[in-house]
Amino acid sequence: MKRHLTAAVLLGTLSWASQATAQIGNVLFQENFNGLTLGPSVNERLLPTATAKVVSPVVAGTESIPNFFTHTPPVGWSQLANFNNFGHQDLLNPNYAVGDQVGNSGIGNAGNAGSGVDEWEGWSFTDFDKWITADTQQRELFSRAGNSIVAVVDPDEYDDLGLGLGRPMNYYNAGLSTNNISVAGKNAVTLAYDSSWRAEARDDAHVNPALFNGTNTEVNDQTVVVYASFDGATPVRVNLWSSDSNLPEYHGDNVDERVEVPITVPAGAQNMKLTFGMLNAGNDWWWAIDNLEVRQGANVPFWTENFESVSLGPSVNERLSRHVTTSNDDAGSTPAPNAFTHTPPANWTLDNTLMGGSFDDNVGNFEWEGWSFSTKEFSTFSGNTQLFGFEKSTGNYAIADSDAAGGAVTLNTVLQTPSVNLTGVAAGALKLAFDSAWQTSGAQNAVITVDYGSGETEVLNWKSDDTDPGFHSTNLNESVLVSLNNPAGATSAIVRFKYLDANNEWFWALDNIKIGTGGNADFDNDGDADGNDFLIWQRNRGTGTTPAQGDADGNGVVNDADLVIWKSQFGQTGLATVAAGAVPEPAAVALLVTGLMFVAGTSRKRR
Repeated sequence: MKRHLTAAVLLGTLSWASQATAQIGNVLFQENFNGLTLGPSVNERLLPTATAKVVSPVVAGTESIPNFFTHTPPVGWSQLANFNNFGHQDLLNPNYAVGDQVGNSGIGNAGNAGSGVDEWEGWSFTDFDKWITADTQQRELFSRAGNSIVAVVDPDEYDDLGLGLGRPMNYYNAGLSTNNISVAGKNAVTLAYDSSWRAEARDDAHVNPALFNGTNTEVNDQTVVVYASFDGATPVRVNLWSSDSNLPEYHGDNVDERVEVPITVPAGAQNMKLTFGMLNAGNDWWWAIDNLEVRQGANVPFWTENFESVSLGPSVNERLSRHVTTSNDDAGSTPAPNAFTHTPPANWTLDNTLMGGSFDDNVGNFEWEGWSFSTKEFSTFSGNTQLFGFEKSTGNYAIADSDAAGGAVTLNTVLQTPSVNLTGVAAGALKLAFDSAWQTSGAQNAVITVDYGSGETEVLNWKSDDTDPGFHSTNLNESVLVSLNNPAGATSAIVRFKYLDANNEWFWALDNIKIGTGGNADFDNDGDADGNDFLIWQRNRGTGTTPAQGDADGNGVVNDADLVIWKSQFGQTGLATVAAGAVPEPAAVALLVTGLMFVAGTSRKRR
């Protein structure tokens, strides 16, 4: 029998008084496990049924694929309905200029249930692995996306149902805009993102009679445009790709590319909004993007987006018939796809020597023998529903789960980062930040060490015994900030995460690990982050430029990012050398502003 945790949380009215987020400023290393290739399960299995791709609104006997896609963008983003390319159109001219829109605004047959595959009607957000089940055709080569959610415009798949875009062809024009991105104090920034693109042009006619001129009836040119708008002004085009190999703007097939776009920021601009558009596509190919960031200098991101926060809905036209069982001994049962792996990311190391190595000997569940890389969905499938409370984690995470491994196995397992180059990092400045789901039980112990080349130093030790001074209570959704106290002259660091002495206890899950230099919210330089520092930030928000005026992250701008750092450090003392351990719970912050009530209950039963 699995053990279960229930909790009810009632927060005050100010949304920023919720769980603090650990801050790392100058990022030297970052890992969120979304780039892992997951293998099939061994013990947790699905009953076999016939499977097939079906493209149709309604087919008897089929079931939706869960968690397939959504058209709802991240908070603050917007889909641009009936996209008109911000007025850059020449709708009736077969010899239109590259970058203009021809034939029609928006998407042909949009809203028609019988024509056009609903999932791909405009920008969609979809699980990469499920996108490529719709079709491969080199989509599967977008390795930079990893096992994550990607943003996709796919006129090729959209055209597969009914009349598709229309006959003769209407064209496919879709736009997606970000929220406002602060660029105050900047004169130039770089937009970077991962891209998968296949080009196709001049192969589809159009219904508009003006475009049938007897010599050039195929006027489509699948085109990418990226616009930047500053403080609500007219959008300026900053990137343009054409599919026509005869044009200087031609961008040939590249299904796995990192793109960098320099953007000039007008003097005095405070905010920038980006728009990503596809124009003039017929039954052509696709454009998918992921892992967006805007940065200034030294590859330091000050805004990132990887679409992992998007809530996915079920499919409509792409369908699959299957049934799920938790039984492990069904003859002929098939593995659950995309469930787990024991293979760590590149240059990481997994050490199970203290438990005799990791192997499938029919003793314990193989998926959970040592540190594993999996998802909340598969952990829930395995029975640990509490991990859905790990809201800070999206996509894949690292987990050591002695409960799921079973009582026949005692976990003593070590996960080691790659060596991190510390060139240019001041002594005592190095920090470790990560998100954690920890449920305490028995002798289960979590330890973190750092090694600068002369042996390990312990920087965190969580015990499960509530009488031990190192006791760390259950927290299923915690951001942790630890000082790594790097000595003068250290040139590299290796961090090790150790999950020890756990036999049929609970688990420790990790995500969003960062190593770098942290911000400082002690604006009045009195040794702590307190209410006086908040007042300094409040007075100088939008105008200040120095640490004494509330600039916690050192970017020369006092803005909401500095408030997040203040929240993460509120109540800490000695901020120049933050003591090893977790970020303080946000209760003190909440009480200062609005009040907090927490009620939790636990019931446990051994299997």
